[in-house]
Amino acid sequence: MSAAGRDRLRIGLLIAGIALLAFQLRSPLVALAPVAAEAQRGWAISPAAFGLLTTVPLLCFGLATPIAPWLARRVGIEGAIEVCIGGIVVATVLRSIDGFGVAIAAVVLLGLAITIGNVLVPAVIRRDVPARGRAAATSVYSVAINVGTVITSVITVPLAALLGWRVAVAAWSVGGVVAAIVWLVVLRRARTEARLALPTTAPARVPFRPDGLAVVIAVAFTAQSVSYYGVTTWLPTLLADERGYSPAVAGTASSVFQLGGIVGAIVVPLLRLRFRPRTVIAVIGVLWVSLPVVLLVAPEHFVLGSITGGIAQGGGFTAVFTIIAEVGGDARRTTALSAFVQTCSYLVAAAAPPVVGALHQLAGNWTVPMLVVLGSTIAFLVFGVLAATLASRRAPA
Repeated sequence: MSAAGRDRLRIGLLIAGIALLAFQLRSPLVALAPVAAEAQRGWAISPAAFGLLTTVPLLCFGLATPIAPWLARRVGIEGAIEVCIGGIVVATVLRSIDGFGVAIAAVVLLGLAITIGNVLVPAVIRRDVPARGRAAATSVYSVAINVGTVITSVITVPLAALLGWRVAVAAWSVGGVVAAIVWLVVLRRARTEARLALPTTAPARVPFRPDGLAVVIAVAFTAQSVSYYGVTTWLPTLLADERGYSPAVAGTASSVFQLGGIVGAIVVPLLRLRFRPRTVIAVIGVLWVSLPVVLLVAPEHFVLGSITGGIAQGGGFTAVFTIIAEVGGDARRTTALSAFVQTCSYLVAAAAPPVVGALHQLAGNWTVPMLVVLGSTIAFLVFGVLAATLASRRAPA
């Protein structure tokens, strides 16, 4: 095989590995939601206690990000990703086979494992994907996350009807096994290439210190995450309360919102071929802002708002992580930048669902909570455009 053929095979295998990993980074988290009632009865717990199974992993996303760079330094990026996938598989199975105490311990492990993948994927893209393909690789990553979320939401209920909710939830570990096999091949190839490479002098280690661009990216992604989790958690309830829709109809908005994310993740790399990054993020930001505006002014058009907001959430995720992959520097510093951005983002975003819910309870309506979401989407528009502008001033590598 020619050198060009080997490069295409390597990148194709890597992209497949990223897609399979991305599928596992959210599907185990959403697998419980469709069978929430059965799980609550099985564990004999309240809805508030059940909510911990989602909140705890999100807190891990923020608190545990330093683990990923530390692990990558010791076992390599590919080895750390194998640890990530193994943790996801074990946690997904453990969560379903025993009592609620074991389930809490399992979701802590799940959150830690997913955090490793969250942080390291941008570093892999930066290190191994040519500059012209980084936006497309990030798009594959984002699309796979959204596809995994949608497929899991749709298939879990029929699986539970056939096999019971515990088996249905644990079944999503099978995808992790497939991902682990692919990453074992990637790891083997990486070690072979390392042995064949000529010895070089290791560069001096420079501690990562967040600069102005890192802070701006962190604020933009925080606004993105607050908007996403605030809307995802409460949109069906808002429509049921404000419009009197049945749970089934209200739930449709959530599905449309998630499906829109797939479109957004695909469109961003295409737009970047024709427009400047800041123009692309400005468009995404306007679409984000449109969702709370529709819900505040014309909630009867919630489907339109869910579509535009869904496109924005998938596109915003892709755009921010593309910037991280482009400006991070080498793989080590990209890992550090990714960890910094996600630590800031997820620590704040973990508070979004309870804060939005508390504001609704205090105000007795959804106007105040949606104004908060409107503020966060405007913040994404402003700081996203600023991040893209500052990033464009750095020479591509």
